Amino acid sequence: MYSIATMCCGNKYEPIFLHWVKRIRERCGNVPIVLLNNLGILNNTKFNLNEHGIIWAIRFKNFLDFIQTTNNPVVMCDVDVIIEKDLQQLVDLPYDIIISKESQGINAYPKHCSNILGFGVCAGFGIYKLSSLAFLNKIYDNMENKKYGNYDDQVNIMEHIVNSKRNVYDSKIVLDNREYTNIIIEIDDIKICVLDFEIVIRDPLISNGQFANHINIDFVEGTDNFIKYFYNDLKDLPCTRK
Repeated sequence: MYSIATMCCGNKYEPIFLHWVKRIRERCGNVPIVLLNNLGILNNTKFNLNEHGIIWAIRFKNFLDFIQTTNNPVVMCDVDVIIEKDLQQLVDLPYDIIISKESQGINAYPKHCSNILGFGVCAGFGIYKLSSLAFLNKIYDNMENKKYGNYDDQVNIMEHIVNSKRNVYDSKIVLDNREYTNIIIEIDDIKICVLDFEIVIRDPLISNGQFANHINIDFVEGTDNFIKYFYNDLKDLPCTRK
């Protein structure tokens, strides 16, 4: 069993939420869905509520508090990630963190980190087990203290990886009769699995057996068009960036 957690705020994302939940129910059954919208959680922290990226800090702090209350893995999943398959196969992978790969390779955000690693991780979809808690607390401490000058969780994860002793190697896996190549990062006594890009796809979007589509709403010309991606075939949606 696993839970799926998300944050959903603002006019761009709130109209998507019920469609997102419906899709999860169709693909993943009755897994618990947790909404991390406690905006008051930062009252007793060092965060400056007026600074750029504060929404990521709110999400991460809510998530960190939640994961400590459960013994089950938690999927941290943005509402612009459309689930295509039950995630149990990914949850069962023998790693402490299973996270999606960012698009654009060595130019992935933040570029100075992906230039070093050769790839970027995407904080919009990740599976976290209780064994990753010490690592997550380090990331949170770095965010709260602005060690890397940014509250963005993706930036802080990437910065911590490139500034730490690590072992990085490829690992092949077969899911649904298809072979994928994941990247494994051994760091801080845990193992992070960076999923093959074809498992959680960003751009371009094609139907190719993926477990999820992570879609940038701005690339598909807004929320109304984004909702079509829950119900129409990808080949029939002209707004997908090629």
